[in-house]
Amino acid sequence: MERLRRLAEDVAAASIAAVFVLFVIGVGARYLFNNPISWIDEVVTILSVWSTFWTAALVLKWREFIAFDVVFEMLGRGGRRAVLVAGIVLFVAITGAAMPGMVDYTLFLWRETTDTLRWRLDWVYSVFPAFFAVVAIRLLLALRRLTIGAWQAELAEWSAGEGEAER
Repeated sequence: MERLRRLAEDVAAASIAAVFVLFVIGVGARYLFNNPISWIDEVVTILSVWSTFWTAALVLKWREFIAFDVVFEMLGRGGRRAVLVAGIVLFVAITGAAMPGMVDYTLFLWRETTDTLRWRLDWVYSVFPAFFAVVAIRLLLALRRLTIGAWQAELAEWSAGEGEAER
């Protein structure tokens, strides 16, 4: 599992590096040589979106997400565990209910293409249902650990203070 996580981190880093390099080339072409390369703008935009969702789905730890956790951090271990279980169940249920619509709309976009490279938009926007599916799977695995597994270790993954202190 750690090897897969490392691979996901490497892909994320490479994609961000590619965004940076393409962006610099695009700016240089536009402002130094007065010769804008329109496909670079499109690739940078799409790669930025894909990099963001890839990283969020596969690389970030739960405590690295933005959260309003003031109340959560005030709860005891049992309260945190109950809040996480309820939140995960609710999120997975809502995501599961929304998934058919997300997939249907994404598939509907096959008719449209990007302006410059003429890439089909169903491929471009397939990152969204894929992101939600991966997050739901990660959450179901966390739910399993919170209910029948090593719930204290899983709880530490969600708690900013506890997770850092245990390292």
